[in-house]
Amino acid sequence: MFEKCTYVCRERIKLASERMKTRYDSRATDHHIKEGDIVWMYNPKRRRGLSPKLQQNWKGPYTVLKKLNDVVCRVQRSPNAKPKVIHINRLAPYRATDNCSK
Repeated sequence: MFEKCTYVCRERIKLASERMKTRYDSRATDHHIKEGDIVWMYNPKRRRGLSPKLQQNWKGPYTVLKKLNDVVCRVQRSPNAKPKVIHINRLAPYRATDNCSK
């Protein structure tokens, strides 16, 4: 009786795990960030006196100095700034805007 219950529980956990992985993989974005790219860095900080909705959570632009592995990059904001090691989930590609008036 106990073995059957354990078996059923493990099968259900395995099925739930596969469903969660499928759902995560369907929504996950694959960032193709390489050395030399310009990126935004997500850095949410609560500041007093300003609503969290109005605060800017993306800092940048940063330059990717080196990709340390598949999920971690070393980025630097300016040539004189100290480099930071940041997970790729906190980076987004920088898209420059044209300020040309027609």
